[in-house]
Amino acid sequence: MTFHLEWGSENAGSSIEKKSGTCTIRFQEPAQYFRLFNYALHHVEEDFSLKEKPYFNKRGFMLDCSRNAVATPEKVRTLVRRLARMGMNQLFLYMEDTYEVPDYPYFGTYRGRYTREELRDLDKYCALFGIELIPCVQTLAHLHSFLRWHNSEALRDTGDILKVGSGEVYTFILSLLTSLKSCFSTCNIHIGMDEAHMLGLGNYLRENGYEESSAIIRRHTDKVLKLCRETGWTPMMWSDMYITANTGGSYYEVKADTDTSDWEKPPKELGMVYWDYYNTRKDIYHNMLRVHKALSDRVIFAGGIWNWNGISPNYGKAFCCSRLALYACRREGIQEVFATGWMDNGAETPIDAIYPGLAVFSFLCFHEDLYEKELSIYFRDCIDAELEDFLLLDLLDSLFKGSGKNLTADNPSKYLLYQDPMLGLFDYHLKDTDTEAYYKTLADKLKVLAETPGEYQEFFRFYYYLALVLSQKAGLGIRIKAAYDSRDLSTLKEICEKVIPNLLQNLGSMHTSRESLWFADSKPFGYELLDIRLGGIKTRLESCCRRLQSFLEGRTEKLEELEQKRLPYWELEETNPQDSKAELRENLWDKIISGCDLVDTV
Repeated sequence: MTFHLEWGSENAGSSIEKKSGTCTIRFQEPAQYFRLFNYALHHVEEDFSLKEKPYFNKRGFMLDCSRNAVATPEKVRTLVRRLARMGMNQLFLYMEDTYEVPDYPYFGTYRGRYTREELRDLDKYCALFGIELIPCVQTLAHLHSFLRWHNSEALRDTGDILKVGSGEVYTFILSLLTSLKSCFSTCNIHIGMDEAHMLGLGNYLRENGYEESSAIIRRHTDKVLKLCRETGWTPMMWSDMYITANTGGSYYEVKADTDTSDWEKPPKELGMVYWDYYNTRKDIYHNMLRVHKALSDRVIFAGGIWNWNGISPNYGKAFCCSRLALYACRREGIQEVFATGWMDNGAETPIDAIYPGLAVFSFLCFHEDLYEKELSIYFRDCIDAELEDFLLLDLLDSLFKGSGKNLTADNPSKYLLYQDPMLGLFDYHLKDTDTEAYYKTLADKLKVLAETPGEYQEFFRFYYYLALVLSQKAGLGIRIKAAYDSRDLSTLKEICEKVIPNLLQNLGSMHTSRESLWFADSKPFGYELLDIRLGGIKTRLESCCRRLQSFLEGRTEKLEELEQKRLPYWELEETNPQDSKAELRENLWDKIISGCDLVDTV
């Protein structure tokens, strides 16, 4: 096949035509070329003609490298190639303290931070594909991993917020900006500043007295912008602190008739990033975009692909929110959008789980809606896998709501995996739910993929074993307590001698599979915490066996853990778990594993 390329077509559109062995590609930017070239490679046996124009000038993805998992440079390069196939032209690396700053050796220590050489190499690699690599950092809050250290006391307001107004803080921020500038060719930078809810209420309060957060953040923003100008950066920031400071309410609760004319507005050169991963109503997106356009001439939208639901992704929620959000962005004339791939609470979800959410987001950058047949082909062309295979993972957390309908983001695959079978913190909500049959059916489907050689075999192998473990463990606490209450000693004996040993064997396979995935995708730092979590399940199952055996042998008169009445974890009143409004979600590991405190508060 002969290729004919034309760069610089009119009105930013692009087209591809293959006829009689000649393929002509017309494109406005490299990202469009790689997208169409990828299409040609996957449809080489066909003649075709298609035209398209992206709805947004800037189309990006943000990879979270701060929730313990720092993707290896090679994994990032793999992601870059996937983004090029999709026609995306920006990649944000979210790095709270996971990049090198020479003047601050504790910044990112033991965290797998990127060296400056690694970032420079990634920047050059992205440029090969027409992708702009952008640092997404923090200059106010979300810095608890750095502020924990002994030599950062002078920088600390509260546990994760910098002490605004301090000379040491601005020296520190200048060092951050200077170090980053030596690594990236772009002028764009995301300076964070979100969710600083306790701003001015720690050391700042003791030293300066109480002051409204709106005034504090305004002064801080002005100083950070000055440092950005000095170092050659064009900044953007998350918008929530500006919205909430003006309304005094929560981020998304801005009335449709709110007059923003007298609001405190950010400086003109500061881009406002409206982040929204949650809402399932069009009017909220339109209203929030209206408010943002009143605040800033540069509005950027950040959506979410819901890989952070726990251990398993929530594709139904991601697809729903992306459709509504990008529709509103098109209607409101927004030209910069990116999807976020957060790794909340320890990066338990493997990185490759991002792909369906990312594919849908990128598809909607070029199409008005999700066309099922086209989307499936697109996913196969860009990811080298079948979308329907990945969508099986949506079932792991759809126990109550059903696949694609889990808009409340229930995450039973996480809390039923980690919960202690002797305590059964979540067992109250499993009444009349056959978890064994549900997860065994899913495991049988995933087993086929786990046994199929290919790039994603280990990925599906992990999820196969997770489903298999859940089929045995999810209802184990209920079974143990029922047998104990009725003094069904034969069932307790079977649990000790057969059920738990078999469960431990499958858990071991799941654990080693996750370990393989981690070290294939991420730097080693942070895995120790996931190792402890998964190892903790094994340890408690073994302890459970010993406790039950002690009771069976008469060495223990009663098991107080099993005497405890099972109470609701969530106050749902009489709402059925299948109700679309019932929220059965707990993503904090330390709350799942025990009713006691993991960390002493003294």
